[in-house]
Amino acid sequence: MQPNDESNSWDEFQWEQALRESDEYAVRYIQLMKRFCDLPGGGELIARHMGPDYQDKLPDCDFNCEECPSRWDCEFAVVNDWSLGGYEGAVDEDDEDGQDDEDDAEGDEDSELAEGPILPGDPLFYESHPVFAALRQTAMGWCNIYAAILPAEMRIAGLKVLYHIGRALANLAYSIGDGLYDQPPASIAFAKRSAAHVNKALGLMAQMIQDTPRLEPLLDTIRVHLLKIREGQIEHLSQCRARPEPEA
Repeated sequence: MQPNDESNSWDEFQWEQALRESDEYAVRYIQLMKRFCDLPGGGELIARHMGPDYQDKLPDCDFNCEECPSRWDCEFAVVNDWSLGGYEGAVDEDDEDGQDDEDDAEGDEDSELAEGPILPGDPLFYESHPVFAALRQTAMGWCNIYAAILPAEMRIAGLKVLYHIGRALANLAYSIGDGLYDQPPASIAFAKRSAAHVNKALGLMAQMIQDTPRLEPLLDTIRVHLLKIREGQIEHLSQCRARPEPEA
C-alpha cells in the first residue's frame, strides 16, 4: 500500500490501521490462491471470495520496472539487470568471461558523473539512502548464502529470513520515497514496519545460529549487518518524527 491523495490527511494511527488491513487482505488472497489456483476458473473463484472490491487485473503501468518506484513491492516486476545492481557476481551479457573492460568502466563513470547525484524529488531517491543501500546489499548477500551454502534443513528458515528482508526493503522504500517526506505519518508507519521485519529476520538468524553452530561465523556476519541497519532505521524513524505534521 502506497501513499496517495486520499491518505494525505491520515495520522500515524490511521496509517497503521490501513497497513494492517492490507496485510490481512494479502493473507486472505494467498490462502484462497492455495485453495483454488489449480481448479478450472480458479481466478473467478478467488475474485468472488475476495469480495466486490477486488479487481483481478494487472497493475495499470507500462512495466518499466527499472524506473518504477514500486518495483521492490510488485509481484509483476520483471527481474532483469536492475535487480542485480551492486552484486559483484553479475556478469554483463557482452562480457561473458566476467573480466572488467576498462573502456566500459571509464564510460560508465563519465555517464554517472554527467547524470549527477539523485536529489530529493526524484522518484528513485530512496535508492540513494545509505540504509536502503545497505539493506539491499545484505539481501543480495543472503541470497548467495541461501543458494550456495545453507543445508536443506535450514532452507525454510532461510526463505523466511529472505522474506522479511524483502518486506523491510519495500517498506523502507515507501518510507523514504522521493525524499521530500510530504506525508510524515506515512513515512513513520512504513519505517516502523521495515524495522519490525528486520527484527523478525534477526530473531530467525539467532535461532539458525543456535541450531547450526558450525555456520555461526557466516551467519553472524549477516546478523551484524542487520543490527547496523536497524540502528540506521531507528535514526531514520527519529528524523521522520521530527518533521512537521501536514496542515489540515
